[in-house]
Amino acid sequence: MADWPPFLQHIGLILRNKGEDTPRMTGDQGGTFPRGLGWFEDWMRRTQAPGYSPEPRVLNMFDVLNGAEVPWGIVTNGTRWQHVKLRNMGVAEPKCLVISKEFGHKKPEPEVFAEALRLLGGANPAETLFVGDNPRMDIHGAANAGLLTAWVRRGRTWKLGPPQPNFIIDHVEEVPAILGL
Repeated sequence: MADWPPFLQHIGLILRNKGEDTPRMTGDQGGTFPRGLGWFEDWMRRTQAPGYSPEPRVLNMFDVLNGAEVPWGIVTNGTRWQHVKLRNMGVAEPKCLVISKEFGHKKPEPEVFAEALRLLGGANPAETLFVGDNPRMDIHGAANAGLLTAWVRRGRTWKLGPPQPNFIIDHVEEVPAILGL
């Protein structure tokens, strides 16, 4: 879990500890989220989303794509608090933003990738690059939906079988070069 973003590290710990990292209170529902998923989402919005800050290399990559008029979007397995996270990171919401809890499907389901392609104006999947860091959710999901893929390896080695990513990168700042920009 050390290479996961901070908020995913905490989710992993909550799941592993079955919610025992929070003291029990009257009315707790038990299980992974003893105070209910709504409480957990509110906690994430209040405590985790504000901790995200702009990452200059990511913002620069978006500037390059926008300058070249390359349409782009974001597909995320998450809840409505992703809007807050994007704002805190300095990322203007693109017209193609698919948030799983709002859409009703999640990665790696093909419907979520089809919705992103629709929001990108009916983009051809064989001419669309999906960039992600999760081998199963991002790379396998997008490849199985017919998209080209770029895996952000974060120091890891590809260990899953096919489909393998079309590109392996260390940071999203490499995306413009893949696109010839």
